[in-house]
Amino acid sequence: MSSALLQLTALLTMAIDHAGYRLFPGTELMRMIGRVSFPLFVFMLTEGFARTSDRGKYLSRLAAFALLSEIPYKLFTSGGRWMESLIRDPMSNVFFELLLIFTALWGIKLAAERGWPFYGITALSVVLAEAFGTMYGIYGVLMGIFFCVFRDRRWLCAVSLIVLTGLYCWQHGSMFQIYAVFAAVPIFLYNGRRGRRLPRYFSYIFYPAHLLLIYGIYCLI
Repeated sequence: MSSALLQLTALLTMAIDHAGYRLFPGTELMRMIGRVSFPLFVFMLTEGFARTSDRGKYLSRLAAFALLSEIPYKLFTSGGRWMESLIRDPMSNVFFELLLIFTALWGIKLAAERGWPFYGITALSVVLAEAFGTMYGIYGVLMGIFFCVFRDRRWLCAVSLIVLTGLYCWQHGSMFQIYAVFAAVPIFLYNGRRGRRLPRYFSYIFYPAHLLLIYGIYCLI
């Protein structure tokens, strides 16, 4: 599978998940399908981190869309109580999780180049993910770290996803997230090729845009 196909799979499964959450709350299958999206986004982030020529700009994009997406996410999840939810929990959309994963990876890279103290950046990213209650917390950041470390051995990426997801389910006392393990299949099949990808900012814009669209449809019906 190419990077382009992984991207499309991640976007489609995410949209199915969110449509199921807001428009078809009784359709469990849609939420099950949606569990596949987050690991794919994390995997693509690690690939982007390894390939980008300007990590500062990449980090800035993630930060900008994290801020831009928070109100749409609050509207999607909380409706008319979005302001109350924003004050209570201002860092809940997935871009904040991806942002901390990126800083964790950068810490690993700097430690390899300049010395072990830079692992402190990685440790701080893990702590902040839990402290600020980002969407997946330590589970997401550790997933990104393992995907980075095992980037050239994708079967180990798949194994780490399965193990981390099992631990996450055990920690939360729920098997809801277990369907994320199916993302191990496309990750294992990834061929390292770019393919015919969507425009650079499409996936960034798609996230808040589709949340607003689904919320708008919800309000109409």
